[in-house]
Amino acid sequence: MSNPFTNPDSFVLPSMNRVRLVDLPGLAIPLAWQNKPGDQLLGQRALLGQILRKTAVLHLNPSSPNLIRQFDTCFESDEDIVRETAVAIAKEYGRKLAYHQLVLKRGDVVNRVVRPDWQAVHWAHWAQIEHVWLGGGLMAGHLGLIAAAEAQQFIRQHGFPEYSLTVSPFAANLPLIGAARIAPADAQSMLVFDFGQTSIKRGVAHYEAGSLVTLEALSSLPAACPGLWYSRDESFAVQTRDRILRVVNETWQEIQTAGCQMSSTIAVILACYLLHGQPRHEDWGCYGRLQQFSSHLQTYLAEQVSQQLAQTIQIELLHDGQAAALPYAGQPHCAVMTFGTALGIGFPPESDVSLRPLDFQFS
Repeated sequence: MSNPFTNPDSFVLPSMNRVRLVDLPGLAIPLAWQNKPGDQLLGQRALLGQILRKTAVLHLNPSSPNLIRQFDTCFESDEDIVRETAVAIAKEYGRKLAYHQLVLKRGDVVNRVVRPDWQAVHWAHWAQIEHVWLGGGLMAGHLGLIAAAEAQQFIRQHGFPEYSLTVSPFAANLPLIGAARIAPADAQSMLVFDFGQTSIKRGVAHYEAGSLVTLEALSSLPAACPGLWYSRDESFAVQTRDRILRVVNETWQEIQTAGCQMSSTIAVILACYLLHGQPRHEDWGCYGRLQQFSSHLQTYLAEQVSQQLAQTIQIELLHDGQAAALPYAGQPHCAVMTFGTALGIGFPPESDVSLRPLDFQFS
């Protein structure tokens, strides 16, 4: 069946953050998880809540700005109680993930009615999904592997014996790798940017014999927005735009100074839904409010970058979920979910013939 979530003529938000766990008849759901949408169940803040309740046992500083990263070290602690507590947190997160996936797979009426924008065809599409790749910062460490195994076992025990959840080996950089696959045929190297809600990731993709052979990760930078609030205030949009342009410009200069010849095409990933190179009209969040500068943001950014770099630059603009799905292009009955500040979703295109293949030794 064709994917109704990727049909631009009848677009609906595929958002996993809005999938609400109201009930799963026949299964007992912890009261604290009931009626929770995806981001409140599985987003970064939810995981932090789990960790904060156990910081004393884990010997972690609750005020640390890198608490989740420090939590990952607990899985290798010399103390049994620390390791066991970390595993228990990961398994609890995995059970939350299982319930979230069962909402999608089962499509019970009680959960459908709180998602009125999805029609029967959208639920039918999720019913035929059999494999979900997991990525994003929360999945990149020990927690991801334990949570995925716990969720998969639970789902298989409750009606879906073939369902699989797999943490991608590229979990931390899925969108960058996906974006790198869209390089022009003559590109030897290309800049890729992932403007997220928490940070800005940057990389240089390198190609040999037509294949993507390496993604050279550059240092991450603070996000382009001071917060996630929605606003039509032009000053916020100006700040975001100028931050994007400055990061692209300075990174280009940095790489050129190092002697690397870059493609005149740059891939830019934004943490907002896009339709034909433009944010959705109802999205006035961090990156969505950039729509007020032009009726076609992709063209506008290309013009702005070209002016700053004094040469013609093409911008390929991608939604972060779309980019994260591109490494798995051609895989049927598949979805890609990312876990970070919030949840992301992408669906691999049916074919990968127009994309750069990954070299068998890709790193």
